[in-house]
Amino acid sequence: MRKFRALAAAGAVAATLMAGVVAATPASAATTCTTWNDDATAGITCSYYNGYNYVRAVAHCTNGQEIAGAWARVNTGAWSYAYCSTLGSGLSYAYSQGGN
Repeated sequence: MRKFRALAAAGAVAATLMAGVVAATPASAATTCTTWNDDATAGITCSYYNGYNYVRAVAHCTNGQEIAGAWARVNTGAWSYAYCSTLGSGLSYAYSQGGN
């Protein structure tokens, strides 16, 4: 989708969080995912996500805040959704994170 980016705007650098357990994925990473978004929500489901067991959508909202969706297990058909409406805002762009 047009608003879903995999950190290409951040220089395609994998930002490692929580001592390497969670990492945001650069555009070049190996993923097999389906994304969805509307004006306030971003969603993702993956059958493969760069070797990670879990994935989540992260929404960057028009008010400048970010909100992350719940972790969804890879290769189960589960979706992760991040809702900017929870913050009273709209969706500016989104990216995904993988974790184990």
